[in-house]
Amino acid sequence: MPLLKNFKLFFWLDIVAVILLSLLPINVPQQLVSWEDKIHHSIAYGSLYFLAICAYSYRFSIWSIGAILVLFGLLMEIAQSMTAYRYGDPLDLLANTSGILLVGIAYSMRRRRL
Repeated sequence: MPLLKNFKLFFWLDIVAVILLSLLPINVPQQLVSWEDKIHHSIAYGSLYFLAICAYSYRFSIWSIGAILVLFGLLMEIAQSMTAYRYGDPLDLLANTSGILLVGIAYSMRRRRL
């Protein structure tokens, strides 16, 4: 049970970090490739999904958790579009969803092997 509490704590800390990084004005350093931002989105939402699975899959299906996180990503893009210094990007939502799908597929494949 203590491990489950740790996953829940890390999940909620990650949610707060994603909200802050999504909504605060930031100066983006020079990117190595033009789509580097999309990789960051995919990794952020993939890790968020991994922590959510570890913390809450005993209570909810992994695909319902994934759907909730896709909706959360959509809400973050809408919230960004309401600021004067950020903008919502459908490609960011696609990158978020791809991170969630990659983790979901990997988790399902690993689970079938066990």
